[in-house]
Amino acid sequence: GVPVMLRTIVGRIEKRSGVSSASVKAVLDALQYEILQTLADGNSVRLGDLGSFRLTMHGEGVTTAKEAKEKGANLIKRVSVRFTKSSTMRMVLDKRNLIFGAQDDIRNAK
Repeated sequence: GVPVMLRTIVGRIEKRSGVSSASVKAVLDALQYEILQTLADGNSVRLGDLGSFRLTMHGEGVTTAKEAKEKGANLIKRVSVRFTKSSTMRMVLDKRNLIFGAQDDIRNAK
């Protein structure tokens, strides 16, 4: 599928809710900021029927607390964000509930 841009989502919410696009954009900008800040603070974020975001870290192990204190953040090799679908999202996106249409073969498209 084609990525749907934030401005398109803003327009759809404006039509559905009757709230101005500027207000919708301001709220979505604030939501993005709050999600990022909450994750940066080490907390997870639960977004209702969508699911939740949490940080995962991958790093080097050490055998003593002294080594951990000395190396500190250098032990962390990679930080990722994991998204876990809610049960509602799992149900909505279950392949039995989706409709798939035929697509053109991109090799033969002109």
